[in-house]
Amino acid sequence: MDWQCYFAGSVWSSVAMVLAASLFKIQSMIFFGLLIVLIYLAAMLFYAFKFKTFNTSQRGSIDAQTHFSILIPFRNEAENLPQLLKCLSELNYPQHLFQIFLVDDHSEDDSHNICLKYIEKLSLKNVRVLENQNLATSPKKSAILTALEYVNTGYVVTTDADCLLPEDWLLYFDNCIQQTKADLIAGPVRMIEENSFWQKFQVLDLMSLQVIGLGSFNAKTPLMCNAANLAYNAKTLKSLNAFEKHQQHISGDDIFTLEAIHKAGKIVKAVVHLEATIWTKAQQDFKELTQQRIRWASKAKHYQSQKLIGLGVLVFLTNLILVLSLGLAFVFEGFKFWFWLLWVLKITTDFVVLYVGKQFFKTGMCSKDYLLMLLIYPFANVYFALLSFGGKFNWKGRAYKV
Repeated sequence: MDWQCYFAGSVWSSVAMVLAASLFKIQSMIFFGLLIVLIYLAAMLFYAFKFKTFNTSQRGSIDAQTHFSILIPFRNEAENLPQLLKCLSELNYPQHLFQIFLVDDHSEDDSHNICLKYIEKLSLKNVRVLENQNLATSPKKSAILTALEYVNTGYVVTTDADCLLPEDWLLYFDNCIQQTKADLIAGPVRMIEENSFWQKFQVLDLMSLQVIGLGSFNAKTPLMCNAANLAYNAKTLKSLNAFEKHQQHISGDDIFTLEAIHKAGKIVKAVVHLEATIWTKAQQDFKELTQQRIRWASKAKHYQSQKLIGLGVLVFLTNLILVLSLGLAFVFEGFKFWFWLLWVLKITTDFVVLYVGKQFFKTGMCSKDYLLMLLIYPFANVYFALLSFGGKFNWKGRAYKV
C-alpha cells in the first residue's frame, strides 16, 4: 500500500512538473511575443511621427541650376512607354539642364520602335536610347551602368518605365540640392489605385513602406528608398564605386546605393511632397506579387545596415507571432486574451501608420480596405518570407534563383 501511494505520488509529481514546465513555456512565449509586438509598436510609431514632421511646404522659387541625367531601364514596356515619354516631354525644367537615357534591356516586344516613334512624335531633343551592355549580373543594374558611362557631372535620377512623373519633379530635387548639397535624395512613390484585392493590398503596403522608409531619413537613420524616385550625385557615386560593389546582386540598386553613400558619411535627404511623388503600377495578380516579393527578399541577406536588418527581423517576428498566436488560441483557452491583445496592438499600430500615409498621399480607399489588409498582412508576410528561403522567381521574363 505504501509502495502504491509512493508510485501514485511520483506520477502526480511528474505530471505536475510537466504541467508547470509547459505553463512556464507558455508564459515565456506570451512574454516574448508581447515584448516583440511592443518593440514593433514603438519603432513603427517613431518612424510614422518622423514622417509626419517633414516640412511639406511648397518648394522655393529659386532658379533651376542642377544638371540632371534621367536613367530609365526598360524591358518589354511597349504598353507603358508612350505615357512615360509624354510625362518626360511635359517636365517643367529647363531643357538644357537635363538629359534622358532610356536603356533597352533586350526587349522582346516592340518597345524599342515605340520608344523611337514617340520621341519623334513628342519632339524630345535631349533623349538617347541605348542598348544594355550586360555590365552586371543584374540586368537593371547593368542598364544603369551602361547609361552611367555617358554621365560625368551633375546628378543622376532614376525611375521605372511603368511610372508617371509629376511635371515639377526635377524642380523639387533641384531645390533640395541647392539648399542642402545632398549626395542622395529619396522621393515618395505611390501606387496607382486599382479595384482587385491584391492591388489594393499593394497600395496600402507600399504606402506603409514609404512612411517608414522616408520617416527614417528624418530620424537621421535612413533605411530604405525606392529606385522609382531617387537622385544621387554622379561624382559621389563614381568615387565610391557604389554601384560596382553590389552589381552581382539581382535586386537592390536603391538600398545598396543608399547604404554605400550613407556609410561614407555623405549627406542624404528626402523630398517629401505630394507634387514630387512618382506614381507606379501594381502587380496584376497574386502570382506576380509573389514573384516580386521573393525578388525583394532576395537582397535582404546582403544588407550592410544593422538597423535595417533588425527592422526586417522585427517585422517578420511580429507577423509570425500573430500567425502562431491564432493556433495557440485554439489550443489553449487561457491564451485567447493574449491573442486578442497582440492582434489589437499590431492592427492599431499599422492603422496609425496607414492613416499618416493616407493624410499625405490622399488615397481614396475606405476603412474596410484598411482593416481587411491588416488582417491578411501577417499571413501574407510570413508566406512571402518563407518562399524567399531557397526560392526562385521570375522577373521581366527571366528566371532567377535566390
